[in-house]
Amino acid sequence: MLRYLFLLFVTLVAANKCPYQFEGIPYTRKSMLTIKGLPTNLAYNSINNDLYFTLIDIDSLQNDNEQTKMDQYILRDGKPIKIDNIHGQAAAVDTNNGTVYIASDDGLNILNSTDHANFISLKDEDIVQIFKPIHKNELYVVVFPENEVYKLNVEKNEKRKVAYVPCAFILAVDHHDNIYYECDSKYVKVLLKDFSEPVEFVGIAKNNARAMAVDMIGRVILAANDGIYHLRPDNIIPKKLMNLDFVPSAIAFDNKVGTMYLATNGIIYEYSVADAKTCV
Repeated sequence: MLRYLFLLFVTLVAANKCPYQFEGIPYTRKSMLTIKGLPTNLAYNSINNDLYFTLIDIDSLQNDNEQTKMDQYILRDGKPIKIDNIHGQAAAVDTNNGTVYIASDDGLNILNSTDHANFISLKDEDIVQIFKPIHKNELYVVVFPENEVYKLNVEKNEKRKVAYVPCAFILAVDHHDNIYYECDSKYVKVLLKDFSEPVEFVGIAKNNARAMAVDMIGRVILAANDGIYHLRPDNIIPKKLMNLDFVPSAIAFDNKVGTMYLATNGIIYEYSVADAKTCV
């Protein structure tokens, strides 16, 4: 009995020191940034450790009679840097070529060495989402107002509509070209490569999905209201990896060290694997 009580005490102490569990592994959490507004569309650059995000003005977001105000930022060394020469709405990092793409309400841009955006393609297009797969030199862009999805060959400046994906509010593409998205149905679906009918995941409540990202081992990860899920193309039941005590607005991963970033209203968190001595 005494041994059982001792083990229970140790377990409770460890839980208090490392209350965050990602796939059963203890994580620590720290605040990277507190800021007025809603940070969304996180993108991490493992080359220089920059973190990109879009900051949405909450008052304008809640006002149906006003256009939502948003700005694009770089989080560098703990300080937010505004990209002030465009109305940025999302970012994507091409680590293979060292390029940072910035989606704006007037086309596609790349970030230069002075943290300014230079236009490269899709003039007059209002791009609200952008995704760069690691394994291929194509971009997936989502264009407002219908939120249609296009593949873009940047070198040839050619775009083509993605068939069988009617629209997307959040989007991710895995290493096998399966497309995961949430459309106006408000349920998460996957369009398997070479198929024409999307598959709907079960177990995630309507309007619960908030953001997607691909982690360091190529898994598509969903941030939902109640936690973090692994979306698999061969199973319609997502695997829950982590509980959350807040509603997330964005998620990103550091592909070098396995650190995870989550945003919510007014704050961006960094989650890291806990040191072995931290939880004992």
